[in-house]
Amino acid sequence: MNKPCLIILALFFLCGVASAHDYWIMPEDFQPEESSLLNATFGCGHTYFVSEELPDITKFVIMMNIPDGREFPLALSRVDSKAATIPVPILGKGTYVISASSIMPSYWTSTRKGWVPLPKNKVKNVIKGGKYFKSIKTFLTAGSPSDSFKKHFGYRIELVPQKNPTALKPGEELPLVAFYKGKPLAGATLFGLFEGFNSKEHETFPIDEKTDEQGKATVKLNKAGTWLIGIKYQFNTPDNPDADYENDRAYIMFNIEE
Repeated sequence: MNKPCLIILALFFLCGVASAHDYWIMPEDFQPEESSLLNATFGCGHTYFVSEELPDITKFVIMMNIPDGREFPLALSRVDSKAATIPVPILGKGTYVISASSIMPSYWTSTRKGWVPLPKNKVKNVIKGGKYFKSIKTFLTAGSPSDSFKKHFGYRIELVPQKNPTALKPGEELPLVAFYKGKPLAGATLFGLFEGFNSKEHETFPIDEKTDEQGKATVKLNKAGTWLIGIKYQFNTPDNPDADYENDRAYIMFNIEE
């Protein structure tokens, strides 16, 4: 096996420790120029907005939704130990959505010797095992906003904004709907924070609530800057030999101008 292949395999192995992290796609500009090529990084970590590990890119599909409603896959231009770089073509005016979603689950099992990136029936001394799915969406606008922000992608778990997040101002509200397997997700934990918020110094996030019976929640965004909002949904799976529970998370990222 040649050296480049060994490096790629090593990166895939390293990204296994990222399964319990939070995920995001960070563009180099939330207001790109028309007819330009934008780079975005797909990363994750325990420290919000700071990519610490490479996501397991073998388990995700990366897509782009353009202002006229069309959707197509995006390729990676570079992969390192902390993130994957995604070139994003900006074709004209409107709102673009860059997304990544799990195409297969990740498994993590807690054992007496620590966490192992395998289903629980493939390891010994099991304490508990989990099955994980994620979806990530980032919104950006070139020129003037468009209605393409509200498309429901049909991911296993997904947050869909009901107003264009790229057109908001500080102090405005953003209504959201959470979905699980295409149906509104009630009673799920919703959290959100802005870049620069030190979560270690606070007991709660700036956004900390539950979705209602229709999967809806409305959040107030009091600060300009980049926001990450997520939904967490976990339930026990006693009949699954691979995992004791399933943990699903969906994220959206956007920027609010002053």
